[in-house]
Amino acid sequence: MTVPVRTTFTLDFLGWKPWVARSIDTDLAPELRDRAATAVAARGGSDYIAVLTNDFPAWQARDVVHHHTFAGDDDAQTGWRELGAVTTSRINGCVFCAAVHARIYTLKSGNREAIDRFLADGLDADLPETERAIVDLGAKITVDPESLATADLQPLRDIGFEPEQILDIANYAAFFANANRLMLTLGEPVHEREFRG
Repeated sequence: MTVPVRTTFTLDFLGWKPWVARSIDTDLAPELRDRAATAVAARGGSDYIAVLTNDFPAWQARDVVHHHTFAGDDDAQTGWRELGAVTTSRINGCVFCAAVHARIYTLKSGNREAIDRFLADGLDADLPETERAIVDLGAKITVDPESLATADLQPLRDIGFEPEQILDIANYAAFFANANRLMLTLGEPVHEREFRG
C-alpha cells in the first residue's frame, strides 16, 4: 500500500501516482501510442512521462527544453543547479520534485546538512554563503520573477560565479516553476523508501 505525501519535505525516494490516465492506457492513435510507449520506456517507465505524453507534441517540446536546460557534466555546477530546483519546488510545495533534486544536490555537493536544514526550515534556513545566494535567487525567480534585477545576481557574482553559471541556475529554477505545477495538478507523491545517502 502506498501512503500519499502532501507537505512533508524529505530526501526519501518518492513515487508519483497520477490522477489522470497515462498515455499508454488511452485510445491514442497507434503511431502516437507507439511513440509514447517508447518515450516512457526510455525514462524508466515513469508514470509522470506517461501522463505528459498524452499530448505528445507538447511533451516533445518540453523534453527538448528540459534536456537543454539540464545539460552539463560539472558536478559542482550540477549541484548548484539542483539547489535552484529544490528552492522552487520547496516554495511551490512540490514534495516530489524537492525530494528528487535535493538528493541530486546532496550527491553532487556532499552537503547533506545544508539540504536537511533547507528542507526542514525553508527560506529561513541557516545556510552557507553560496547556498544562501542560490536559494535567494531561486526564491526571487519563483515568487516575483518580474522584479528580478541586477542586484539579485550580485551575491553570486561576488562569490565568483560566472554569468553562464548564474544563468544556468536561474534557468533551471525557472523551468521548475512549470514542472512543479504539472506535478501538482496531475498527480501526487507517495512514499517508496528511505534515502540513506
